[in-house]
Amino acid sequence: MRYKKFITRGIIEPLSKVPFHNKTPIKRISMLSQKTIPESNIHAAVHFVDTSKKISKYSNLHCHNVDEINMILSDEKLVYEIQLEDEVYKVRSPATIFIPKGIRHRADVISGKGMFVCFIMSGKYKTW
Repeated sequence: MRYKKFITRGIIEPLSKVPFHNKTPIKRISMLSQKTIPESNIHAAVHFVDTSKKISKYSNLHCHNVDEINMILSDEKLVYEIQLEDEVYKVRSPATIFIPKGIRHRADVISGKGMFVCFIMSGKYKTW
């Protein structure tokens, strides 16, 4: 069982534990990080979104010193507002957003139900 250490369960964490994010009724599961697998060079989290529950804006403008990928997935239409620097976009599922390092960004759900998946391309990264 040499590779068992590379298989891990997700950890439920409130989104408010993430810097520049506020408390919201979105269920967040940290799937991969150096906390769970120290050898990992990727941070991955899945967010389960359902706007039948009141969800206010929860993400504040911030940036990272590494690239980030966001995937908006849903069988139904899930709509997000994505801000990259001073440009704001309405993005409907299915969609992928690539955020180069150093680009200020935020994402807030507008409507729908589905998943928002976030990959930060480093196990150790800085946010400001």
